[in-house]
Amino acid sequence: MHTLKQSLEIILKSFVFFGRAFKNSKKDFWISIQVLFWVSLFLSLIFYFVEHSAQPEKYTNYFRVFIWTIVQYIGDPGHFAEDVPVTFVGRLIATFLGIMKILIYSVPAGLFAKAYWQIQKEDERQEKLYKCREKILKSFKRVRNPETGYRVAPRNVSLASLAVKKSMTENDIIETVSRFDEFRLRNIADTQTRSEHPQNRLVIELLPLDKKTVDGYDIVRTTYGIKINRQSNVTIVAPTADNENSIGNFAYYLAQFGGFNLVSRLFVTDIDDRTSFITIEGKEEDWEAPLKDFVQNLKELSASKESWNIVVSATKKAPEAQVHFAHKNKADQSMTTLDEDGLLKLYEEFSSKMQEKHEILSDMDSKEFLPLGKKNIGVIAGGGSSNNAFSMRMSYSLITWTDRWIPIIVEMAEILRNHLEKPDRQHIFVKDSETRQKIESCWKQKGKGFG
Repeated sequence: MHTLKQSLEIILKSFVFFGRAFKNSKKDFWISIQVLFWVSLFLSLIFYFVEHSAQPEKYTNYFRVFIWTIVQYIGDPGHFAEDVPVTFVGRLIATFLGIMKILIYSVPAGLFAKAYWQIQKEDERQEKLYKCREKILKSFKRVRNPETGYRVAPRNVSLASLAVKKSMTENDIIETVSRFDEFRLRNIADTQTRSEHPQNRLVIELLPLDKKTVDGYDIVRTTYGIKINRQSNVTIVAPTADNENSIGNFAYYLAQFGGFNLVSRLFVTDIDDRTSFITIEGKEEDWEAPLKDFVQNLKELSASKESWNIVVSATKKAPEAQVHFAHKNKADQSMTTLDEDGLLKLYEEFSSKMQEKHEILSDMDSKEFLPLGKKNIGVIAGGGSSNNAFSMRMSYSLITWTDRWIPIIVEMAEILRNHLEKPDRQHIFVKDSETRQKIESCWKQKGKGFG
């Protein structure tokens, strides 16, 4: 039974290859047919003039001569070409048509054989890339963090170490990453300033494209990236996750450990002319479809005045602080929050605990950075009018280079949740509660990828 099944699969695969080979070579077939037609038309005209003069009773009109020319290719099964040429030019043309007859069968056969061979090579290459994909995915096995006990996927995997450990060539890895949208190739040197003398170092990031989170919520794939709705009062917004190192990973886990919603941009429509989703230009009717979906989803998740949108992004500027809160305009007036006191209390505890426990300094509305304006995604999504919003700019030293990134994210998530989450969800994360223990057991599951 197994042998029969294998035989049927081989036969089916052969038919698939045949169809793909024909599809790939049909353009060449069509060109060959056109060349054949025009050559036949030209030769039949010459043949008519020379043979009509010598045998007018046999070659009475051009149409008959054209038919005579065509049937030479198929052996004249209808006996339309029994008359033979008598002139030297006519015989020369007949000889040439005989050679053309051979080419009619050999050239298309060669074209098809070449196409079929290419399809086989492509299929073998595809199978190899699928194996490479599996090897890369296994490199993103969730690893237990000793401080929290939670299992998390690595932020990235070095291309060079992956090639050595998994016995793959760098070309195979790069082609696999470009073929499958679970991965993105990054250069860690982009996270450092020139004064740090960065060295090029290619790494692979894994994108969170699973169907569900480990705590059971749908990961909705959208035109711009992903959306996770946990019915939270807080939404983590990552408008730069498509082009900034580590920020997508940071935003995902901040949302997971805080129990927050997530709107994360992972895809870009035009890599050579990237549209900013953090500072939005132009009128709404002129926005590209992914940007419209991004803003619409964000508004739906933060429709009430108690909602908070936290826009996270990365920076390689090197002031003293590693976390920069922003929520004011140039006139130093509150623009993006309705609950100013709530944000100030949050910042006070955040800056104190981060410095005390993790030696991380914070600042608010630093002059090192441009203030938020009316084009900022937080404002456009309702910040300061229909909901609350603020930005957190994270230094790459915090989200890319530190080894303690998970304990830091867990601490951040708890502080944000305690200050911003609506009361009817606070009980979910009460220490020693049955619900919290259930959630934490999910975060300790083995597996690969974000989950």
